[in-house]
Amino acid sequence: MKRIKGLSSLSYANNKALFWMILGGFDFATMGALIHALGSECDWLILAFLRMFMSFVIALILTRRAGLKPFLFDRPLLWLRSLVGCAAMIATFYALTKLPISDVAVITESRPIWVAILAGFLLGETTSKRIWLSIILGMAGVILVEHAHITDQSIAGLAALFAAFTGAIVMILLRKLKDIDPRTIVAHFSGTASAVCLVLILILGKEFDFSFMEKPANLLMLAGVGVFGTVGQLAMTKAFSIGEAPGVASAGFMRVGFSAGYDLIIWQHAFQLTTLLGVALILGSTGGLLKSPQNGNAEEETAEEKAQKIGAG
Repeated sequence: MKRIKGLSSLSYANNKALFWMILGGFDFATMGALIHALGSECDWLILAFLRMFMSFVIALILTRRAGLKPFLFDRPLLWLRSLVGCAAMIATFYALTKLPISDVAVITESRPIWVAILAGFLLGETTSKRIWLSIILGMAGVILVEHAHITDQSIAGLAALFAAFTGAIVMILLRKLKDIDPRTIVAHFSGTASAVCLVLILILGKEFDFSFMEKPANLLMLAGVGVFGTVGQLAMTKAFSIGEAPGVASAGFMRVGFSAGYDLIIWQHAFQLTTLLGVALILGSTGGLLKSPQNGNAEEETAEEKAQKIGAG
């Protein structure tokens, strides 16, 4: 067997997927911080609509420039991904305007547990002991970071939990839609979500009050919501198109660490020693997912050598 030399760990599909997922976690944490800051200035559903509409415009431009179709009407799983993703997005936006962003991140990042369970049934992917260990360490870190809100029975807490479950379904669907370009998936999702949000706004009789945009700072933050949300969506979609669902989902714990950092730096939330230990566990659980290409090749080579020996015998 030929050895592949000079490749970094990111040359492997799963490790590339982890990189994209970590980037997506940073983008979503930043978007969450901006949404939380704007929550006192604008209705949460209006924010959700504006975020998705801006993402749709950006994704539409990207798909058109690449010669791709923004909508695929003959792919029912794509429509299911968009509708389920819309439900998760709306629930997340509501929670982000009511709870600290690290609390929301903690609850929603319980998704890997659901993904690990569902992946075997829906994708036929086995969850290795290494991935389960990563999930256990990550969830232990989650509990230490924000243990007071894990059992929160408020509507916002339940909304975040609902977003976690529906988000896990989205991750599974993204894996099954890996043959579709991420730009098309994001354009399809953001366009569908924009329409759903608009219908909800009209049904609930909410007023389109854009007076908050008169403040330059609010306008800049709103633009950041659109940009970071779109980049995060593209990164997450890319991650699940090239990596195994359970391992990639575990890397989503990084968002908790980023969100906790924003709470500490911007809103001066005090963190106890147990919280810092939790963040360390979260970071460590993600780092433990990285595979060494040398080890991977060595395992493959050993298997081939054994086969050659058996054949020779």
